[in-house]
Amino acid sequence: MTARPVSHDELEGLFAPLLRFPRVALAVSGGPDSLALMHLAARWRAARDDGPALAVLTVDHGLRAGSAAEALLVARAAEAAGLPHTTLKWKHGAVDKGLQMRAREARYDLMATHCHAHETLALVTAHHLDDQAETFLMRLMRGSGLDGLAAIPEEGDWAGLTLLRPLLDVPKARLVATVEQAGIASVTDPGNTDLRFERGRVRKAMDTLCDLGLHPEAVALSAKRLRRARVALDSAAAAFLDRHVDTSAAGYASIDPEALHDLPEEVALRVLSRLVSTIGGGAEPLRLAKLEALLAALKASPAKAHTLGRCRLAPRAGRLFVFREVRKEGLPELKLRPGQRALWDNRFAIEREPGAGPAITVRALGEAGLRALKDREALPASLPPLAARALPACWRGKTLLGLPDFGLRPSLRHERSLDCRARFLGRAADWL
Repeated sequence: MTARPVSHDELEGLFAPLLRFPRVALAVSGGPDSLALMHLAARWRAARDDGPALAVLTVDHGLRAGSAAEALLVARAAEAAGLPHTTLKWKHGAVDKGLQMRAREARYDLMATHCHAHETLALVTAHHLDDQAETFLMRLMRGSGLDGLAAIPEEGDWAGLTLLRPLLDVPKARLVATVEQAGIASVTDPGNTDLRFERGRVRKAMDTLCDLGLHPEAVALSAKRLRRARVALDSAAAAFLDRHVDTSAAGYASIDPEALHDLPEEVALRVLSRLVSTIGGGAEPLRLAKLEALLAALKASPAKAHTLGRCRLAPRAGRLFVFREVRKEGLPELKLRPGQRALWDNRFAIEREPGAGPAITVRALGEAGLRALKDREALPASLPPLAARALPACWRGKTLLGLPDFGLRPSLRHERSLDCRARFLGRAADWL
């Protein structure tokens, strides 16, 4: 049966979630799926008197010959659709083991940084029904729990962005038919069918499963029904977080450990996952087995510190504190010029006033910076040293200029001449 293209009558139902945002970025790689997303979103927006400003982002990963040409193909298609386009380049060294995951993390890092710099708080991807079915099967092979088998959500959050996936119920064949009908040239990533990668092997196996009657639509329907249960459990976890967790604009949190241990285990695991992912700024979901081990360790050894997901969990004054862990390799560095906005460590949105002084370097305060601020009496006594070390600080060379304004009360003393503000992206309102 020939797949039918997505019709104009379907567009409002697909893209209505975008209306909550003044600006939206579309992640477009040059494949038929994402080009269909761009084409359909542009048609939807053109037919409306109001709605978000749309922009297109493409990541040139540089992993194979032709990636720059693919980005140019997208740029031309975006121009034809009347949408602004930006190519983001991934600068990397040798990449071998874990290639696909590292490339995915890099894509999201680059796009999130760009979005925060341009006051865009929603990123739209072209995940579709076939992706959903493949993800379900891949996670089933790993023995995933409810969260894993619920597969890809229609909406998520990461690094202060809302991730929207409006095409999850649309089969890939319909998206291919859509770009063919529109006469849009597309490319095929050979990695999608490369049997060295898990997803390529699963895609090949899907043909056999279809012969047995297990079609992608049925698998995706199971994932969709499991997501209903996940929403209910997530709501319970969010309610608990609101009641029992204190978060700080300095990028750490604390929780009542007794209340955590009184929770049903499935809800407790969700609470820990949210805390660790938010405070650690991790891009990938935490493995269920590691979360289970952490919860068991917290119950068995409540007086000890534990680590997971770039976080250190440590007891203090009758509460369990969650801090960003500062490892030997350190935290990211970035240059920040007057008028620029940036994302730092997937945890803080940082910006400088247009009339600020020369460019500064933003990197972690660290031990040396912590000692310097203590000497200046520029830190409140209530701020834990483990939290202070992981704060973004303003440097010029090896000289500590000061801290951004975090909006803390009592305030961290900061240098007004820096005209620099930082906002932690994991406040309590973002738990769900």
